[in-house]
Amino acid sequence: MNEDFFDRLHDQLAAWLRDGAAESLDAFLGAHHESFMLVTTDGTVLGLETLQDSLRGAGGSRPGLSIRIEDVTGITPEVYRFVERHVVDGSVVDVRVVTAVTRDGLLLSVQETARRG
Repeated sequence: MNEDFFDRLHDQLAAWLRDGAAESLDAFLGAHHESFMLVTTDGTVLGLETLQDSLRGAGGSRPGLSIRIEDVTGITPEVYRFVERHVVDGSVVDVRVVTAVTRDGLLLSVQETARRG
């Protein structure tokens, strides 16, 4: 894994949320391990099926969105930390510190922590 993996993944997510590009959603979800778990900024735990269901209805819901990935740090060969900035029309609207665990080249788990600026 490297910074390009996380950049590409979040570009795919942004393309789906911004434009409703179905191939981007498919590519994004294809990068997740079948036992993937997400802990959201509010502490909700979502499995892959729930994440898929929630994203399927969100295509095109965030016009102007881009997602910037910064400060990717490898903690171990399978654990990474990075800052995720959601930008709409040039303004930062959300910032998260993310810890991601990978296995076999796929995302196994993600924990998001909200951060100001």
